[in-house]
Amino acid sequence: MAEFKTHLTVSSLCSSAAATFLLAAALATPEEVLLFFIMGVVGGLLPDIDSDSSLPVRLLFTFIATVISFLIMFHQRADNSAVELFTLWLGSFLVIKCLIFSMFTRITVHRGIIHSVPASLFFWLVTTIILYHFFNFSKKTVWMAGFFMFGGFILHLLLDELVSLNLSGKKPKNSSGTAFKFANAKDLKSTVAVYALTALLFTAAPDYTPFVRTYFSSTSLTSLRVFPEGTWFKHLYRRYLIRWQTKTAGAPDIPVGSPRL
Repeated sequence: MAEFKTHLTVSSLCSSAAATFLLAAALATPEEVLLFFIMGVVGGLLPDIDSDSSLPVRLLFTFIATVISFLIMFHQRADNSAVELFTLWLGSFLVIKCLIFSMFTRITVHRGIIHSVPASLFFWLVTTIILYHFFNFSKKTVWMAGFFMFGGFILHLLLDELVSLNLSGKKPKNSSGTAFKFANAKDLKSTVAVYALTALLFTAAPDYTPFVRTYFSSTSLTSLRVFPEGTWFKHLYRRYLIRWQTKTAGAPDIPVGSPRL
């Protein structure tokens, strides 16, 4: 399968590109872009959480625990003291990193049903429900965040499958066909359980209509400009160019960011 750094690099690049397109199309705020990016990266690493105690998995759980703990802390009252906020953050981090991680590694098998397409749908719905009910994000935002999780997850499976095909010309590896799968023939109980839980979570998920209407309607991408019209980066350097021209002309200096008449 692909290496940890490969999954991290590819998921980071793809998530940042997709989130940037949403920002350029006025379909996401800067805060939502950061959330979507994080979910995409986590999704790109998530299929390997069944690898027990390997270093990448420990790093992944540390990252997930850190992000969730900050989200929990951010949604507390503003008048809490620093000690109260840090205690809450630390408690959340230890529960996720130590308790949940330990339980998860005991009940999962590497390259089992967690490393599959139905698991990607399961984690999409889990992400959506948690962000909606515990962190009070809007319906369209939580579904898109879950979609980024799903997209990163699927990207991970595809990368592993491509590596197992051994495109360099040699015969496929023994792991070919075990990455991008819809069931685990060796463990039908876990396969049925994941499908059943996914169906149950879908019934408990928030309404997806705002998500579809916002991101997949015929007018969703009307504000998107993939390439600039005319000069590249003209908005980036225009204010500095005007400032330089005023200096060379001997006019009073205009502070950067001041309104122009």
